[in-house]
Parts: sequence; C-alpha cells; structure tokens
Amino acid sequence: MSRNLVELIRRHDQAQAPTALDLLKSAVADHGSVTAEDVQDAAAASGLPEATVYGVATFYDDLQGPRGARHVRACSGTACFAATAGRHISELGAGLGLGVDEVKADGSVSFGEVVCLGFCHSSPALIDGSTVSAGADAVTALLAGSPAEAAEPDWVSLLEEPVLTRPGDWSGLERTLRELEPEQLLAEVVAAEVRGRGGAGFPAGVKWRFTRAAAGAEKFIVANGDEGDPGSYIDKYLMERNPNLVLEGMALAGYAAGAAHGYILVRSEYPLSKPSLDAAIRQAHADGWLGSDIRGSGFAFDITVVEGAGSYVVGEETALLACLQGLRGTVSARPPFPAERGVHGMPTVVNNVETLANIPHIARHGAQAYHDLSPDSKTAGSKLVCFNERFNRPTVYEVPFGMSMRRLCDEVAGGLRDGRTVKALQIGGPLGGILPARLLDTAFDFDQLAAEGCMVGHGSIVAFDETTDMRALTVHLLQFGAHESCGKCFPCRIGLRRAHEMFSSGAPVDQQRFEELLEALELGSLCAHGSGMPAPLRSLLAHFPDELGLAG
Repeated sequence: MSRNLVELIRRHDQAQAPTALDLLKSAVADHGSVTAEDVQDAAAASGLPEATVYGVATFYDDLQGPRGARHVRACSGTACFAATAGRHISELGAGLGLGVDEVKADGSVSFGEVVCLGFCHSSPALIDGSTVSAGADAVTALLAGSPAEAAEPDWVSLLEEPVLTRPGDWSGLERTLRELEPEQLLAEVVAAEVRGRGGAGFPAGVKWRFTRAAAGAEKFIVANGDEGDPGSYIDKYLMERNPNLVLEGMALAGYAAGAAHGYILVRSEYPLSKPSLDAAIRQAHADGWLGSDIRGSGFAFDITVVEGAGSYVVGEETALLACLQGLRGTVSARPPFPAERGVHGMPTVVNNVETLANIPHIARHGAQAYHDLSPDSKTAGSKLVCFNERFNRPTVYEVPFGMSMRRLCDEVAGGLRDGRTVKALQIGGPLGGILPARLLDTAFDFDQLAAEGCMVGHGSIVAFDETTDMRALTVHLLQFGAHESCGKCFPCRIGLRRAHEMFSSGAPVDQQRFEELLEALELGSLCAHGSGMPAPLRSLLAHFPDELGLAG
C-alpha cells in the first residue's frame, strides 16, 4: 500500500496538484474545521483513499479543534513553562472565557495551545491570528485588545569572523562551480566531519555519499526546518535572517550528491519563515543562483518551500518526508533509509537547516579551516546556541565547541535574571538530559554532554531556576511527549501516556515500575521520540529523586 501511495503522489506531484494536507489546511482556513465532506473532497482531488486522507485530517494539530474568526493560542513549550509554570495559559483562557480547544458560541473567538512559537527569549509567548506577542505583560495586552508584535533580539557571534551569522552571499557555490568537481566538494565535506545539528549528530558527508552512490533516476535534498524542540529558535533565526546561507547550503548539497531539486519543510508555528525563504528563492533566481544551468556551469538546482501543520515528530526524517508529501506524519521503520528511498521513493539527503548552513564556509575555505573554528574541541565547526528568557541576555549566539556550560551561561548569557540561580539546564530539546547546576563545568560538546546523559541537539539551553518544581517539570515533559507521539508504535503511544498518568495523579510513583516503563520505551520504540524521552526522565531520577515523589 505504501508503495502505491507514493506512486499516486508522484503522479499528482508531477501535475503540481495540491496534496491532501494542502486541501485540508485550506478547508480550515475557509470555515474553521475539517468536515467529512472536506475529507471526501480532498480524497477525490488528491487521488488518495478516503481512509488515508482521514488519517491526515486526524493527525496534525493545525487541523484539530474549532477555529473562530479570531484564533488565539498560548505557547505551552518548555521555555514558557520555565517562565510561568503554565500560569499564562490558564490566565489567558480565563480572560477569554474559554477552555483549551473551545470556541465562543457565536464563533467570534477560539482558544488553543501551541508548541513552540520560537520566542523563548521573551516567554511567555502568545499568538493572535498571525501576530506573536511575548513577555510578562503579553496576556494583559492581548486581553485588552492591543497585542504588540514581539521584538526579537539580534544574534551575536563569538568568532573573530562569523560563519553562521555572516550573511549568505553565494560565494561558496561560486567558487565550487568554478574550481571543484562534485566528488571534490563531497570529499571536503567528509573531511570537515560536519556532524548533524538537528539531534543525532550523524556525519553529513556520509549521508551525501550514500545518496550519491544510490541508484535512482532523481535525487533530492530536503532541509529539515521543522524546529519543534521547545526552547529552540536557532533555525527560525537562520530561515528568517539568513535564508541565503540555507539556500546556498542546499544547492551545494545538491551539487555534491547529484540532486537537482530541494525541499524545505518549515513549521507553521513560524509564520514568517516561509515568506522569508520564498522571497530569497525569487531573488536567487533573479541573480542566477538557482534555476537551470546556474552561471553557465551546467548545474541545475531549484528549491520548493513547504509549510507543515503542527507536529513535533515530523522533525524525524521519515515522518518529515511523509509530511512533505502531504501524508500523515508518522515514522517509518528503517532500513530503507532516506538516502536510498526518500521523497517519491528516490534517494534523498535529509539535513537540518543549520547543518546545511555550515556548508558554504567549507566550500569557500576548505575542511581544515572548518576544523580550526573550534580549536579547543575535537568537534569541527561552530554552533549556534540559544537561551531562554530566564537569562539576562537571551538570544542566539554563535560559539565554538568546547566552552564550559558555566561560561556559556554566566559570561555569554549573563547569568539568570532577578538574582535567580541555575537549578538545572535542559540542553538540546525535550529529548536532552537535565544537567544539574553542580555539573555546569561540563564542556559544550557532543561527547562530553553525552557522558552526562545530555546532548548538543539543536543547541537550545533552557534554564530552570531554584523555584522550579521538578515533579511539575516531569509532568510537563511527559505531557509533551504523550501528545506528540505519532502513535505508530505502542511503547511510545501507550508508555508515555501511562508515565504521564503516574506523575500527574499526585500519588507516590512506584520507582521500579517507572524505570521498567522507561526501559520499554527505550528498547521498543520505533524512533527517537520514544527511545529518547527516557534521557531527561532518567536525569531527573538521578539528580532530583527527593522532589519526584517516588515510592519503593
């Protein structure tokens, strides 16, 4: 069945017909919800079975719940939890006179939750239609009818010559087309040892080599811009402030891997990202950096931007590819890996947005120059990190690997505001371990953080101060994990829900039973969402057992 679906999609894609997901999103925009008739119409228009379209309609958050003429949502991400412990959600709902996923009888206003808006630097964040407001007074302003568009701080590079915050100018592609064969660029990227910036840290050059060697009439590059980690807003900054660098990285990946087309999947929770990328693509066409026979080189490459519909697990590469093709964003077993069978069944490179943004520097200066960016670390390159609102100077910083977490928190981000102290950090997103304050001398690096049960991940650094209730944090993390499970495998679908019930009940938690549940999640889950969620929970068990209300 899956192969038949791919072939159906492929035929319709060639005719540039809208996907089932596109059609369902249009229905919500038109009349506020997806009806049975909308499912039937989308099935007829897309050529997919009605049951398949129903699966899409019941999966994505943007297609769920009622929509009023005015749709207001409150961010329930981890940075917003760290700022208010969730009070902003209840206060906004009470002010509107609505519960979550409710709409007024006259259809004028609806209220919901969203994870995450990427304004973690000024939490809590709210969105009214497409206007994002944030900060301590955001709820009051929205209820008064005067929400202001939230400001975003400038990003900062600690490098003498910035790499990722330097505006993209296509000079890496220019030099490559003039001086390098595809195999030579590929060799430079392999030698640079670029580790993926989206979570697992898999070497980008190895993915490219697999895709280049795979049999297939066409090959594709996919940029994962579905930055769903609550607390992270790095890819948002790249896509909205430096889109040319991302596009250039994709074109270079296409040149090395033998692909002529790329896709970027961006989050619907970032309403400015798709327009920013689309505008940059138009300008790149006008300037001759995208299209057919780029700069007379014979190399052709083009890029399409696709917006998601609200799902964290779509950040997993197989789920992302399903979403990109308009299907339900569930995870697929691997192998086959996307490098062998990806978009429309063809070999596909899937890289995080920041990973691709590293490539122009390598194309301009070579692998050794990339290694030299972090002289105190075995990890090559630089890294964007971002801090949550608890810090005095929260924003995105470009840093070398190897700095201690203490130095990053105290010297770079200025320590915590209001005289608060760090109780713990979560680094790299919701699958990252919790680092207690006593381990702040740990270096920000893949191996050192992994040794403490943590991860680099996206590079988000979310601080919890001394007022944080660690059992409440556990409930928060489990609620997020249970809600965002794609549901395909039962250890994740059921296990995270059972774990949430254990901690949200208020009763003592049987520690042995909980640890057995974590083992089942880790060993039995199909993807990193289920197998990765135990990491922060085990950190909490190890470092804050007295606060978790354990029994046995």
